[in-house]
Amino acid sequence: MAHIRFVGAAVLLASVATIQADEPRRVKIDAHSPPECTPQFAPLEAGSSNSRSPLTFWRRDEVGAWDGDGWLGWTYGDDALVPVSLVVRDWPKERADDEDEVTIESSADVTFAMRCITVPTLHIRSAGVGNHSLRHREPLRIALGARKYELVLRGSREDLTDAEVVLTEGHRTQVLYSTDGFVDEPVFLVKWAGDLDGDGLLDVVVVLTRKYSVHPYRLLLSSLAAPDELVAEAARFEVFD
Repeated sequence: MAHIRFVGAAVLLASVATIQADEPRRVKIDAHSPPECTPQFAPLEAGSSNSRSPLTFWRRDEVGAWDGDGWLGWTYGDDALVPVSLVVRDWPKERADDEDEVTIESSADVTFAMRCITVPTLHIRSAGVGNHSLRHREPLRIALGARKYELVLRGSREDLTDAEVVLTEGHRTQVLYSTDGFVDEPVFLVKWAGDLDGDGLLDVVVVLTRKYSVHPYRLLLSSLAAPDELVAEAARFEVFD
């Protein structure tokens, strides 16, 4: 089954927050958020499955922290985030020495959910991109209102050992991922694209990996970007085959 690891990137709250008019791109920490609040990103399609049940299942020690309220979720084509509660339930063991596994029940039918990440509005905008596999030197062009973006897998070698995934808007570019000289059936997947944090700029969910057995689901938000960036990582969730 898949082995999963969650990594948070910043301490934020998944709720509606007020953004000061003179600081439109700053994501603020809510004063009422608990100090231990850690960003969480849940790609709810990333669990394992087998012939025993149509339900997906996960290792308890990796997703047990998902249980509870405070999530905001969405799926492909949605125009709004919805409040979500996740319930972690034990998955029956076939043998006593089996790993502790669980299923995840969601109060809403969503594909992705985030918690402890602040957004200024529940309204979101999809760019109509879902599960797009990037191909070498074949750019993915994304329109978000009047803004035009391009994601391209580029490199001089056909074996992709020097490949980079580059995001461009106008004259601004940012390398989102590099294979750094090694590949083993790499994956370059754009899971979702649109405006998630209400600033009118592109946000993406991507799985970019040099090795087929490692799948890091990364939530990249424009509102967290440094001045020389287009996006920055808010949270990630890694799946290991």
